[in-house]
Formats: sequence, structure tokens, C-alpha cells
Amino acid sequence: MRVERELRLPCVAMRRVLVPAVLLAAASLLAACGSSSPSSTTTEPTTLPVTPTASTTPPPEPTPTPSATPSLPCMPGQFEIAILNTQGAAGTIYATFEIRNTSTTGCTENGYAKVQMLKSGGGLLNTTWSDDNSLASPGPVDLPTGTEPLGASGASGHGYFVVSWSDVCTPAQTETPKSWQVTLPTSGFQTAVTDVGSSMVCNGALKVGPIKSSPYP
Repeated sequence: MRVERELRLPCVAMRRVLVPAVLLAAASLLAACGSSSPSSTTTEPTTLPVTPTASTTPPPEPTPTPSATPSLPCMPGQFEIAILNTQGAAGTIYATFEIRNTSTTGCTENGYAKVQMLKSGGGLLNTTWSDDNSLASPGPVDLPTGTEPLGASGASGHGYFVVSWSDVCTPAQTETPKSWQVTLPTSGFQTAVTDVGSSMVCNGALKVGPIKSSPYP
């Protein structure tokens, strides 16, 4: 009987020890389960930097350049014409004719004048002429208004053409004009220009250069 009592005592004591241990383990487990609950996390939205878009302003439309108003062709009755000078070299005589616009409207002449020699009283002399571009080429020449008088030194805005002929021949073969009838190519303006000397034109043959904007050399 004594032996049985001694065997039971350790079991009761062990129970007393195990019960608190089990309770402590259970409490620890519950605490662990409670702490393992996932915590809710808040993700802040990512704000991307805003890159300003450069505004492109279209370039201004180019301002059209006004075109120069072309001069109108000259009309009859707008001019005065005179012989500026006469000079000779190697048997050839050169007479430079000068043109001035006397109207109130600028205009353009272009090409070769026609020249007819006249005798005293206005009669026609034997005259032949040909266009000569050996000293200049034809082209439009503007003749503005309000220019200086004919013969003025360094005058601008005048037109010039040269008439040349040979003077190497016998007197019987020459024509001696008292004036020159000039007809301009564009306007058809016609006038008689007094001869400045005693020109002797062999066989009445003339060469006429084109109208240009500066005196011939």
C-alpha cells in the first residue's frame, strides 16, 4: 500500500506542472496568432513630374515686297533732243544725241532711233542707216521727269545714242545735212535736230547705236 502512494505522487505533481505550462503555451500561441495578422499598408500614389509643353508660335507670314512699277512706254510729244557733241577718229565721225523727257510722266524708250538727214528747207537728203551694236547693246532706258536741261554736265535720267559715218570720200559723194530728223523707237516721237557743224556724210550712209542711259565713251 505504501508503494502505490509513492508512485501516484509524481503524477499529481507533474500534472500541476504541465497545466500551467500548457496554458502559457496556449497564451503564447494566441498572442502569436494575433500579432501575425497582416497590417494594412497604404500606398501613396506616385506623382509624376509634369513637363510643360513648349508652345510653338508659327512664324509671321513674310511681308510681300512690292514690285517696282514698270515705266510705261513713252508717247509722242514728250521730248527734246539735241546733239551733245561731235568728234572724229580715223576717218569716222561720231555724233552723240541726247534725249530729255519734258513731260510729267516717266517712261521708257528701247532700241534704235531712225535718223534722216535734211537739207535746208526740210527737204530729204539721200540717207541710209543701219543698227550698230558694236559699242552698246539695246535695252530699256527709263526717262524720268524733272531732269536737268540738255547739255548739263553729269545730268542723269537722260537717254543717249550715237550716229557715226565715214567722211573719207570725194565731195561729190558727200551729203551735208542742215538738220537731222530723229524718230524714237518706242514712242514714235519725231523732231528735227539742228546740225552743229558742217557734217559731210559719205554716200549718206549712217550707223546708229541703241539708246542707252549714259553718254557713249
